[in-house]
Amino acid sequence: MKSAAGVFLLLTLPVQAPPLTLGPYRGHVDSTSMHVFARAGAAGDYVLHLAAVVDGSEGKATASAVEAHDLTLHFVVEGLEPGAAYVPWITCGEHTVLPRGGIVWATAAGDDAARATIAFGSCSNDLTFKEQPIWGQLLARAPEALVLLGDTPYIDDGSTDGRRRRYRQFLGFPPVQAALMVLPTWTTWDDHDYASNDAFGAAKGSETARAVFVDYHAHAGFGDGEHGIYTRFRRGPVEVFLLDTRSFADGGPSPLAAGERTLLGAGQLAWLQAGLRASTAPCKVLAGGMVWNQGVRPNKADCWGNWLPERDALLRWLGSAGIEGVVLLSGDVHRSRVILHPTRELAGYDVPEFVTSPLAQNVLESNAVPVPGLVFDAGEAHSALLLTVDVAAAPPRLVATFVAGDGREFHRRELPLAALARPNAAVAYRRAAAALRTAFGEDLERLPEVSWSEPGELPVDAAAACGAAWRAAVAAAAPALLAWGEAVLEPRCEFAGRSSLDDDEFVQRLLRPLQQLVHVEVAGALQAVADARVEAALAAARRLFGYARHVRPHGSLGWHVAAATEMATATLITRLPAPAAAAPLLREHLAARAALATLAPQLQLEVEAFLRQFLAQARLGDDAQAAVARRFERQLRARFQELVDPVLAAVAALPDGPGAAAHEPVRRAVAALVAAGKDQRQRLAAMDRQQLEPAAAAAALAGMLATLLVPDVDGLLDVRLRADAALRAAEQAAGR
Repeated sequence: MKSAAGVFLLLTLPVQAPPLTLGPYRGHVDSTSMHVFARAGAAGDYVLHLAAVVDGSEGKATASAVEAHDLTLHFVVEGLEPGAAYVPWITCGEHTVLPRGGIVWATAAGDDAARATIAFGSCSNDLTFKEQPIWGQLLARAPEALVLLGDTPYIDDGSTDGRRRRYRQFLGFPPVQAALMVLPTWTTWDDHDYASNDAFGAAKGSETARAVFVDYHAHAGFGDGEHGIYTRFRRGPVEVFLLDTRSFADGGPSPLAAGERTLLGAGQLAWLQAGLRASTAPCKVLAGGMVWNQGVRPNKADCWGNWLPERDALLRWLGSAGIEGVVLLSGDVHRSRVILHPTRELAGYDVPEFVTSPLAQNVLESNAVPVPGLVFDAGEAHSALLLTVDVAAAPPRLVATFVAGDGREFHRRELPLAALARPNAAVAYRRAAAALRTAFGEDLERLPEVSWSEPGELPVDAAAACGAAWRAAVAAAAPALLAWGEAVLEPRCEFAGRSSLDDDEFVQRLLRPLQQLVHVEVAGALQAVADARVEAALAAARRLFGYARHVRPHGSLGWHVAAATEMATATLITRLPAPAAAAPLLREHLAARAALATLAPQLQLEVEAFLRQFLAQARLGDDAQAAVARRFERQLRARFQELVDPVLAAVAALPDGPGAAAHEPVRRAVAALVAAGKDQRQRLAAMDRQQLEPAAAAAALAGMLATLLVPDVDGLLDVRLRADAALRAAEQAAGR
C-alpha cells in the first residue's frame, strides 16, 4: 500500500510524452517549405523544429494531435532556404519525442535546376509480401522525390477504423518506413485504397476515403479543398501533376468531349489545364493510378480505355494549346510497360506512357494486352520506375529506367525532349532549301528570272508564270515544295543562331533559297489560277501566309519579309476567279497575325545582338573608340539603353488598326533619337584628337551606336501599313 507521500511524489513527477508512432515523413517539399506527416503517441500540441546545417538558423511549426484525426500531425514549415540541409526534431511541451540528430532533410533546389530524378511506383501489398527489397533499391538510387500511384496500401475496407488501421500498418512497415524517412513523397490512390477492386466514382465504401487519406498524407493541397486529392509539385525541369482518377469518374458529362462521360471531372480538368498553361517546366508528367490506355484484361472497367473520348479530347487540347513535354505515368495493372502513343494528329507529337506496377505484388499476365504504340512489356513482382530529365545534356533528354528488387535495371528508354514537341518547322525549311539547291544549283542560278519591282507586286508575271520555263521550274521544285508545305503546317519555327549575327541561320543560309521558294510558290499558284485549279491556288496562299507568320518573329528583317509575303499573297487572292473562297483563309491568318506591339521585344533582342557584336570587336581593336568601349563598357551599355528605350516603349504601345496617325509617337521617338545623336561623329572625331574626356567619349559613342544600330523603325511601320492595305483589299475582294 502506497503512502500519502508516495502518491504525492508520483503525481508531481513530470509526465513523459510518448514517442511518435509513425514518422516523421516528408510529403510536399519545395525550395522554401516542407510539409511533414507524423502520428503522435498521445493527444497534444507538438512542434517540429528545423535547424539549418550551415548556420543553425531555425524554422518551426506547430500541429495538434487529436483523437478525431487519429492523432495524425501535419506540420508546415515555411521560409526555408532553397537547396539547404536541415536537422529536424519534434517536441511536445518540454519533452522531446523525436531526438535531434538522427535525420538530415533538404529543401528542393530552384526550378532552374537542370536535372532531376523522380521515382514512381504502385501496388505494394505489405500483408502478403513481407520482404519488399524494392524500397532499398529506391533508397540506394536517391531520387529527389517519390510518387506513389495507388494501392499503397491495399485497404479494401470502407470503414474509417479499417482505413486508419491499414495506413498505420503500411506506414509502419519497416521497408516503407525506411524509405519515407528519407524521400519526399507524394501519393494518389487507386482502386484498393479508394474503395475496392476496380472501383471508382460513387462506389460503396468510398465515402470515407478522402478524410482518412488527408489525415495520413502531407501534401500542399488536396483537390479543390473539399473534393478529390489531386495535387502537383515541381523538381527542376519536371513538374508532376498527380491526378485523382477515382473520385470524379462518371460524375457528370465531360467538359472536353461533348456528350461523353468524364473521368477527371470539370474542376480537376480546369485545374489541370490552367496548370499546364502556366507551367514553365520542360517536362510535364501527368500521373495517376489508371493506365492511359485500353491494354487490360477483358471486362476491366477502370482504365482510360473506357473514357477514350475525354482522353483524346485532352490530348487534342494539348496540341491546340501548344503544350509540349507531356509524359503519362500510370500503375495498377501489375505490369511494367512503355507505350509511345501514336498521337501526333492529336497532341502534335507521340506522347509516351510509362506504366510501373507492382512495387511488391503478384504479376498479372492477363493484363499483357497489346495496344498501339507498345514498345516494352514485362512482369516483375518487385519493381519501380526512375524518371530522369536532364536539360543540360546534349541533347536535352528524358531517361526512364525500370528497376527490379534485386537491383537489375531491366529496361531503359531514352527520349530526346525535342521528341515531346511539335516538329520545329525550321527542320523542314532546311530540307526545302537543300532540295531547291539540288534542283537548281548551289547558287540557284538555274531558276528563271523574277520581276519583283515593288513590295506587293507579284514577283512573277502571270503570263511568264504560265510559260514553259516556270512550268518546268515548278515541276523540278516539287521535292522542295513538299518540304515547304510540311514546314508551314507547324506552329513552331525556331531558326538557329538568333543570338549571333554571324551565325544567324535564317539570314546567312536560308533567306535566299526560301525567298526563291516564295517565287516558285507564286508561279505555281498563278498556274493553278490559269488552269482553274482554285483549291491548289488557295493551298499555295495558305503556305505563303504560314511562311509570313514563321519569319515575322525574326527581327526587323523578318518583319519586312513577312509583310512583303503578305502583300504578294493578298494580291494573289485578288487574282482568283472567285476570291470569296479565300475568306476563311484570310480570317484565319488575320486572327493569328502578330500584333504591332510584339515588334518591340524583337527589336530589343536585335539591338542587343548588334551591341554585343560591336563590343566583341572593340575588345580586339586598337583605336581610340575600342579603348573607350573596353574601359567604359558598363556606362556605354547603360547610355545606349537609355537612348533606345523611348523608341522601344513607343513601339510596345502601338495599337493595331489602319492608319498612320497611331504611328506618330514612334516617329517622334525615332526623330528624337536621331537628333540626340547627330553631332556624335564630330564629338568622336574630337575624341580621336584627345580633346574629349573618356567618360564623355563613352556617352558620345553610345549615342552614335544607338543611331546606327536601331533598325529602320519608320520603314518597318511603312511596310506594315502597305501590308495592311493589301490585306484589306483582299478582304474586300473576298466579300468580307
